[in-house]
Amino acid sequence: MNKKTKYILIVLSLCFAVLLYKYVESHGQKKELKSAIDAAYKVQLSKTLESFSMEVNDYTYRSMISSVYSVASMSELTSFEKANDDLDISLYNLYYSLREEKSKDKVLARIDDLHEVFFKMVLDPASKEATDKLIQIANETFFSVKD
Repeated sequence: MNKKTKYILIVLSLCFAVLLYKYVESHGQKKELKSAIDAAYKVQLSKTLESFSMEVNDYTYRSMISSVYSVASMSELTSFEKANDDLDISLYNLYYSLREEKSKDKVLARIDDLHEVFFKMVLDPASKEATDKLIQIANETFFSVKD
């Protein structure tokens, strides 16, 4: 082998080593980011549970809508969505149920059920049982209401 070939092999080997190092480093950063997103999601779930624990008035009702929307938006980014594919759908459906005036009273009548569901979700954010219950509540409140 001549010097030029050796030099090229050394440079390529160094480039490969740097790329491998960067790959491993970025994989670790990705895991840290996922953990941070999951932790923030759990905090938001707790805030949502808290909003369903308050006495309902106009302010707390808007707080419920806001917290459900926040947790629905975050759910797509979490690792819990991979374990439970209906998670974001159920939360968005609940958001629509809360947002629409025509289903507001029916949703408020189920406030204890919603509190129980979010309590389960705080304990296990990927709970299929809680997701199914949210879908059921949305179907019985918003999607069954006639104009």
